[in-house]
Amino acid sequence: MCASQKLLKKTPHGTLTFCNQSKLFQFVFNNLCFELYEWELENFITFLNRLDVNYWEEELKCSLHQRKIPVSVGCSHFMILLNKQELNELRQLLSNDFTIDLLSSKEINYALTYN
Repeated sequence: MCASQKLLKKTPHGTLTFCNQSKLFQFVFNNLCFELYEWELENFITFLNRLDVNYWEEELKCSLHQRKIPVSVGCSHFMILLNKQELNELRQLLSNDFTIDLLSSKEINYALTYN
């Protein structure tokens, strides 16, 4: 991480950083990376918080995909699909409360090898 970038928040599958040089927020969630200005991030957070999880799970219950919640990312031909747990984690990552959440033992990705 460069000196001008500051880690703001971290979850088991994501990080939120801010770069003082470019004035961009960057969040990485699973294999997705977004760089947004403050007003773009605020609009995205508002959009996430307004998503009706129950509606989308019911609407897409017959879908072949396990992820049922579509999240538009600005392009008409591109969206990401999340499940309820992923959406909640993304909301937590982008929330304004910057409390530190401890990981449970199941969330720690560590390969245990016995000698």
